Amino acid sequence: MLDNFSATFPKSKSELQQLSFPGEPIAFSAPSWADLYEFCFELATQIRASQQHFDRIITLAKGGWPMTVSLMDLLEIDQVASIGVKFYAGMNQRLAQPVIYQNLPVAVEGETVLLFDDVADSGQSLKFVTDHLLESGAAGVKTATLIYKPHSAIKPDYYAAQTETWIVFPNELAETTKSLGLKWRSAGLTRQEISARLQKFGFKPAWLQSYLDKIFT
Repeated sequence: MLDNFSATFPKSKSELQQLSFPGEPIAFSAPSWADLYEFCFELATQIRASQQHFDRIITLAKGGWPMTVSLMDLLEIDQVASIGVKFYAGMNQRLAQPVIYQNLPVAVEGETVLLFDDVADSGQSLKFVTDHLLESGAAGVKTATLIYKPHSAIKPDYYAAQTETWIVFPNELAETTKSLGLKWRSAGLTRQEISARLQKFGFKPAWLQSYLDKIFT
């Protein structure tokens, strides 16, 4: 039997569609690629309205990668760089100090930069990298995320949507199928039931097949 699910559709930019499943205590949001582009457009609109000039976009690996090109286009900023930071050595194994595993390939001394990520969740990456950029000589740093979670240690200067849900991004097919598929299988759900749930996130059955095979073999 396929799960029923409840959906609350957005009435403003501060809301995301929410999905819930029977027996699952976590609520989910699954923005589409079209939604993410709308969020980018909203960010660009806010930034343009602020009349703040930016020399460069610094995007956080790897969450910021998918939509950085769109944001560059909408803001007409052609200078971009990426930085990667990790806080965990493994599952639930938090490092004593954050580690930069991919440093900036360019100097940012004297630049005003826009630090971009997909979501402000804990906010620790945004906070750490903001401090790192300022210590590296950046003249100023503003933060922007597609989505903001209220428990974040940082409220971004610019954001397009707000939620407290578990966010499933359209570029996380394999990761989502593995993490949620294993969780739901251990809870007793069948392959058909798990597939039906994952399809609610916008994943097509043909896309899911090989990843579900790994869980059920």
